[in-house]
Amino acid sequence: MFEFPQNLMGYIGTLIFRGNRYQYKDAIVTHVKGNWGAVTLGKYIFADDAYFQDEETIKHEYGHRLQSKKLSVLYLLVIGLPSLIWAGCFEKWRRKHGISYYWFYTESWADKLGGVERNSHYSA
Repeated sequence: MFEFPQNLMGYIGTLIFRGNRYQYKDAIVTHVKGNWGAVTLGKYIFADDAYFQDEETIKHEYGHRLQSKKLSVLYLLVIGLPSLIWAGCFEKWRRKHGISYYWFYTESWADKLGGVERNSHYSA
């Protein structure tokens, strides 16, 4: 009930994107063709060609699912929007400074909750 906004958006996404699906714990993972990454809206995880079957990515996205449960209606403001901005607007800055995508608080917290262990949060 308290995840209503993101679950509604996720459910609508499953109606639009009718790709292959599977259950991961209490989440539904849906394949969306292309090369764009992955996103989590409540209990709905959407992943592209490269990430749909990638265990580490799905564990990371499940971490976002757990953030959604913890933050309820605040998830989209506290995690969703900052994560989207971090992914879409800071790629050049991350490369210039050798900072991993997973360094940002939204992503490092999702890794921790999902049980993903990375060697470093800095790029080589």
